Amino acid sequence: MRTRYSALLLVLSLLAVPLYADIYVDDNAPGDPVPFDDRRFGDPNEDGSAAHPFDSIQRAIDAAVDGDTVIVAPGRYLSLDPWQYGEINFKGKNIRLVGSAPTDFSVVEKTILCGVVIFRGDEGPDCLLQGFKIQNHTCGGILGNGTQASISHCIISGNGPCGGTVVKDCYGPISNCLIVNNTTFHDCGVLPVMTGCSHLVNCTIADNLSGIRLVEQGLTDDGRIRIHNCIISGNQGSQVLYTRNRSRSVTAEIDHCLIENWDSLGLLRAGYTTSGHGVIPDGDPCFVQPGYWAGDVLVEGDYHLQSEGWRWSEQELHGSHWYFDPSTSCAVDAGDPMDSLGEEFERAPDDPEGQWGGNHAIDLGAYGGTEQASLAPNSGRPLGVAAVDLRDYWDFDTDHMPAYMPVDDPEGSLRQISVTGSLHSSDGFEAYKIRDSMAPVQSRDIYCVYADYALYTTQNIDALTRLPQISEQLHAQYPQYLTIGSTVQTPVDLFVLGAPATRPAVVVRGTLAEVITGTGLDLGMFVYGAWHDVIAFREKMADGAPGAPITIFARGFGPLMLGGQPVAYSFSSATRRR
Repeated sequence: MRTRYSALLLVLSLLAVPLYADIYVDDNAPGDPVPFDDRRFGDPNEDGSAAHPFDSIQRAIDAAVDGDTVIVAPGRYLSLDPWQYGEINFKGKNIRLVGSAPTDFSVVEKTILCGVVIFRGDEGPDCLLQGFKIQNHTCGGILGNGTQASISHCIISGNGPCGGTVVKDCYGPISNCLIVNNTTFHDCGVLPVMTGCSHLVNCTIADNLSGIRLVEQGLTDDGRIRIHNCIISGNQGSQVLYTRNRSRSVTAEIDHCLIENWDSLGLLRAGYTTSGHGVIPDGDPCFVQPGYWAGDVLVEGDYHLQSEGWRWSEQELHGSHWYFDPSTSCAVDAGDPMDSLGEEFERAPDDPEGQWGGNHAIDLGAYGGTEQASLAPNSGRPLGVAAVDLRDYWDFDTDHMPAYMPVDDPEGSLRQISVTGSLHSSDGFEAYKIRDSMAPVQSRDIYCVYADYALYTTQNIDALTRLPQISEQLHAQYPQYLTIGSTVQTPVDLFVLGAPATRPAVVVRGTLAEVITGTGLDLGMFVYGAWHDVIAFREKMADGAPGAPITIFARGFGPLMLGGQPVAYSFSSATRRR
């Protein structure tokens, strides 16, 4: 009886698990003798399976239920003629409509929706549109109607709807989208190319008939508009327009962006609260080749960022997709240094040691965080295979490092470690003054400087004036270039007087959760943050395995652990909740 009861419970539990389906679409599958959706000649057995995919995306959407994924093969859908209207409609379904390789822009270019994508407006955050090129010269674009769906890795170019608006009222996040060369061929005035969208991340919006408009519909209760790691440049008229409802407080978190005429936008005068941190005003994005319209003919461009290091080219040059340019875009490596690199290469495949270029931060624009992001030119010694630059994790930049970090001392007192100033030498070295306050006993100042490919500390200012000569008053603490998995001598306490005691430690890299696995530590012991990329120095055990962490640094932020003690909280605008 007990066995039957257990079996019944197992069956009921299996029935309670939602069964989501993958539904396939291919306009030119092997069973279709004629490309595109033609029921007269299509596969009579099409059912949305991988063997018998639908010809029509709309047919796949109609067959889908919440939680399903519709996977679309490269091809042209909605309309064969770019001057004829076509559309698809999500109809309120919380499904994922994706290309066959939705983050690979080479495949995105070939997966074309020739028409309008319509959301009913009641789709939730689990709904996704990803991996398509949306292009129709007479209409084309995305009509959100207030949807909370996410939109990512789409190319929205060469559209000509009434007024020139190609993305409207999409309240969910829009990321890694290339929105360029959109215009209008209708006599109905000029409207913003995007309106009603309040969350843009790593988007390129350039060379359109108009700029974007910030509006307050669809904002969360905290009233935040976010534009992050974006390029907005070359659009006709104002790059960013805004409509303010002064009855509510709105924070426009516009940071780490390249925005043409940024200083003239007047967002603060309009009542927005914004720091503008990391914004590059009036910089030239140095696109490889901007696109343009020649009459009613679209000449498509290349919106990858130029670099003297490495830059992706769709066409192979000298047997490789990686090439270099005579100049480097200011948008390369200009993204938020705390952000994960995502799918960006840290070295070009043809340059594994980083002799000519390497990656230190995510790029701005649509290709940032993807495999087609550009790599900055190398300005020093090659990083080496599988090595990381400690400066990417602790640059002492007070704009990113917390104002001060409380750290519990093993003896029970509270240490406050902070950057209090910097010194510049005539030889180009920059030393940072670190104050270690061990309340209530004492305070002491230590100078930190990167020199000769190592991080040094000293209490002797004269030692700094002798650089690049390395004197005995300078104490080497960490190599600047760290190979993951290698063993280095790590200071137990970076800020002691004189030369610190060291221990052998294994260099480990991953998310914070990954690097503390098996150590007895938990995330709640550390300062809040989205710690996607950290390096930890874990004490090397007798058997060679990594043991307890001694020090942990987070990309673009600095220490999360010092002397084996977690940084519990900090005062910094750079930190953010997980």
